[in-house]
Amino acid sequence: MNVRIIVLGTGEKADALIIEGKLSEMPSIGDNWKFDFKKQLKNLKDAKGYLLVREDSPQLIEGCMIFQLIDKKRPFLAYIEVAPQNKGEEKTHDHVAGCLIAYAFKLSLMRGIGEYKGALYFKIGEEKKENEIKLMTLYSTKYNAYRLGDSNIMAIYDEDGKQLIDRYLNYTVNNRLL
Repeated sequence: MNVRIIVLGTGEKADALIIEGKLSEMPSIGDNWKFDFKKQLKNLKDAKGYLLVREDSPQLIEGCMIFQLIDKKRPFLAYIEVAPQNKGEEKTHDHVAGCLIAYAFKLSLMRGIGEYKGALYFKIGEEKKENEIKLMTLYSTKYNAYRLGDSNIMAIYDEDGKQLIDRYLNYTVNNRLL
């Protein structure tokens, strides 16, 4: 899937791709990532890994996620992370997480079954409760996610997910939607 991410140094949009990642391509803790995507993908049932890379530097991963179908019907964003170079004050790109979340929602439309079609679920798990609350607030305000009760499970539904697709995935070149 073609997407665009923002180069923070210039404000320009860079052409990027979300591609299915092979197990051997998935980043791990040894690569300075928070999650060991190789290990998690290997252990999760009915899951696929996806990488976001720039078109002009496809060897450099900008973000990664694992999308899973729980019980072969319920879309679940099992893991998501932006690359180390896209974190903190010195990050190089923006919209990486947004593109991946929007793509996960698009997958929920394509692969979700019955009442789960167009619903994307994910779990927030942080060591400190205050960090968990901050992250849930970020997902609510920036990505239209809803907290389910008092749990650490969140979901994105229907029109809210379609707004993410419009914002992060749909763009035009020469007045043609890509």
